[in-house]
Amino acid sequence: MACVEGGAVAKAEMKVASMVILMVLTFLISWLPYAGLAMLVVYNPDVQIHPLVGTVPVYLAKSSTVYNPMIYIYLNKQESLT
Repeated sequence: MACVEGGAVAKAEMKVASMVILMVLTFLISWLPYAGLAMLVVYNPDVQIHPLVGTVPVYLAKSSTVYNPMIYIYLNKQESLT
């Protein structure tokens, strides 16, 4: 009986760990373009940036707050609703 419970606990821990890794990766993917663009402007203030290239990273970064709840809801669906 203990092995069955231990297996269920290990499976649940792996599910949580994979969810956290996915959340961290989406955070990095969301914010790295913005951070890279900001660093480019800081180190090279005279650089000419197309408005689209400057706008997309901003919207991607600001939308990162939406991704964690979506990941949580998607990965924590209950098997039965009863």
